[in-house]
Amino acid sequence: MDLVFPDHIVELETTARRAFADLGGVDLAREAETDPSVRVRAGEALRSLGAYDIDPLAGADEALAAFALCREAGRVALPWPVESTLCRDGDTPIVLVDPRDPLVDHADLLDAMTAFDLTGRAWRARAVGTRLGSRLAPFAVPVSLDEELAVAQSAGAGGAVTAWALSAVTVLGYVEASVELAAAHVRDRHQFGQRIADFQAVQFQVADALVAAKGLAELALFTMWRVSELGSDARIDALALRVHAADVARTAMRTAQQLHGASGVSDEYDVSVLCRRVQSPLRLPVSSDRVVDVLVGEIRDAGFASLFPHGRDRAPE
Repeated sequence: MDLVFPDHIVELETTARRAFADLGGVDLAREAETDPSVRVRAGEALRSLGAYDIDPLAGADEALAAFALCREAGRVALPWPVESTLCRDGDTPIVLVDPRDPLVDHADLLDAMTAFDLTGRAWRARAVGTRLGSRLAPFAVPVSLDEELAVAQSAGAGGAVTAWALSAVTVLGYVEASVELAAAHVRDRHQFGQRIADFQAVQFQVADALVAAKGLAELALFTMWRVSELGSDARIDALALRVHAADVARTAMRTAQQLHGASGVSDEYDVSVLCRRVQSPLRLPVSSDRVVDVLVGEIRDAGFASLFPHGRDRAPE
């Protein structure tokens, strides 16, 4: 795995950041909450970036392209089902669901879906009802699971694993943007006659958040490489990344919001919108606790490639 992106991926990332900024950045997410029709602009931007032609399982290059688009989409809380645009079962978008309460962000933008749950079961699915419109899940839509599919015969099994990984990459974008906003805020604001950034306690907080974000970025990149190499066999890696991304997001984004002071809970500030909107990718389709429950069992049964062997790969005592 090469930590340095090829030039064409760097160019794609730069172009995506500029395109999303031209849409208004986080302002588009604000506007979409009151006027959902503006989401089509996000879809058009992704189409112009070639997102509909990317197959993350087609090789490392396309996996990196998907990584770059999800990361940049997360930085502005782009109001569009980006992972489903990139992960497909044939021509059908893949979504992740909890069959006990199937909710999918932006499902009303998808005509038909292949839905996968945490255990890998699959269904044909469609949106039903209307958006929840809540503060923490404004775009979540109930879906109906109509026909269960034989997962072994579904071309989407690898796509579902990719969707788990890319959902964590999107969270990475939220984290990086929030930490950057916090760092800029404490550099610019003054308290007790000096910059907030000059207080040692604040420096430690920002440093910890930056290190956590950098670590998540490297793990996400490694996991996408594993997914591009192994497809559906990288399922444990993808779920482990999902758990770590949630842990980092809760800690780092809480720090970012706290460093903004009272303005951190005001939607006039981008960090507040990011902290609200990240709740959907963190909580849907299931909580981190449920992911951990499944992950522990799968590691015990199938092992886990890491510095220290686990499960089946552990040497006999």
